[in-house]
Amino acid sequence: MTRIIDRAGSVWCEKPVDAAGVLVDAADYFKAFYDAALGARRSILLSGWQFDSDVALLRGPDAEAAPLPVTLKAFLNALCERNPDLHIHVLAWDFHVVFALEREWMQRLVFHWTTHERLRFRFDSSHVDKGCHHQKFAVIDGHVTFLGGLDLCDHRWDLRDHRDEEPLRTSRGEPHKPFHDVQTYLLGADVGVALQDLFACRWKLAGGDPLDRLAPPSADDVQATVSAWQSSPPRGAHVLPTTSVALSRTDPKGSPSPSPSDARPAQEITELYVAAIAAADDAIYVETQYFSSATIASALAERLRAPGRPALDIVLVLNMRAETLKEEVAVGLAQAKVLFDLRKAAEGTPHRLGIYYSVPASKDGKEPERATYIHAKLMIVDDRFLAIGSANLTNRSTSVDTELNATFEAAAHDEPTDAPLRESIRRLRLGLVAEHLGARADLDVAAARVAVLDDRARRKDGRLRLHPSPTENERRILDVIDPQALPFDPHAIEDDDEDRSILAHGIGGFVRNLLTGRDDRK
Repeated sequence: MTRIIDRAGSVWCEKPVDAAGVLVDAADYFKAFYDAALGARRSILLSGWQFDSDVALLRGPDAEAAPLPVTLKAFLNALCERNPDLHIHVLAWDFHVVFALEREWMQRLVFHWTTHERLRFRFDSSHVDKGCHHQKFAVIDGHVTFLGGLDLCDHRWDLRDHRDEEPLRTSRGEPHKPFHDVQTYLLGADVGVALQDLFACRWKLAGGDPLDRLAPPSADDVQATVSAWQSSPPRGAHVLPTTSVALSRTDPKGSPSPSPSDARPAQEITELYVAAIAAADDAIYVETQYFSSATIASALAERLRAPGRPALDIVLVLNMRAETLKEEVAVGLAQAKVLFDLRKAAEGTPHRLGIYYSVPASKDGKEPERATYIHAKLMIVDDRFLAIGSANLTNRSTSVDTELNATFEAAAHDEPTDAPLRESIRRLRLGLVAEHLGARADLDVAAARVAVLDDRARRKDGRLRLHPSPTENERRILDVIDPQALPFDPHAIEDDDEDRSILAHGIGGFVRNLLTGRDDRK
């Protein structure tokens, strides 16, 4: 059987790994990052959509036992102060003004004026028009990598039980909604080098000084790290028994490349998802913050209508509704149309399509008034293919934003050498379904099938609920509006106009011009 990741144009690079695994939800990821960064000797590279200088990485007993400060900026600064050989670079999307009220103001000045000189921060506005930088990864000493949907910022922290009331789930002293996401960890110098190059390319495009590639870590250092993680994996780690990982991007500028003239737009994530859907023979499991991609929806519909193919069990776990008006306008209506079209495509076929949201655990047994916020970007196909990253199933994530995914794939079912990876992916899927149900025991395969989940969701047995979209109100709007024609979730790159507005380069560019009368990106 041909591997899905062998489809042309679906992978940026495939690299060997010494160890890999998945961390579910931010309580475990934040702690794993903190612990790994404590051991950093030479370099920490952080790329993200958002950072908050005062986000608490550790909470409760974890914070009480911490050897250094637990808030992000103070922690990174302390690392530099105690280690004269350590250099830290933080690269954040130079966010648009529409996010200004949700972000930490004067962040560049906060990092530059109140931290060590070897802790450097930059805003990156080098994306195409109407796009954003959405890659979320960290590389420590060139061989410890974290990659996925989680940013080191406020409103992300939560435990896997997703209680409706959680005293530690606060940002700047205020409680926030239950929040679900996934992150992968990768140990290996080859992966580290690839992501260092990606980071260095973006850092330079953002106006930073060229970053020299680190000398490869010694074999002894790598082996010591691998041995330590194998004997004591990060808390909550779901180990993936694999020797390689494939990295895929969405990047309209095609970086990194040896020179700008060699750059080609990359839509590898789209190609990979389309190939994975076409190859599915048994089950597709998806968690995504938004689902508005016309391309991915078309691929699913095509697979549902394909003659002579095995019946599929498709589980989609989404948010109950858009959180804000801008989200509803940007992707909510498009998602409603996608879900409507998929349900129509599944009608009259042997396939099972289950679309759900999840509610948090209520201490009094009453139905919570809010849902758990699904921020994960994950796809599992036939329990042999697992993709985790930053890319939602939206038009913009597959075209104009910069995104980064990691994919693990086992061989065909008749290959016994890959049986442990297939079993690990299966257990991850069942564990995620159990988490959304609020189940205390592991599920078996039959208990995670759509027929069972639909029945439990209707009876409110557990915490999964049937997704209501498209609602009657959404249907009325869809009768008069084609949401795919709206400009907020673009399908493709448009011509970039450098003079399109005073906020062309994001809020950071606006503040720099205001304070200095210049734009120092170059």
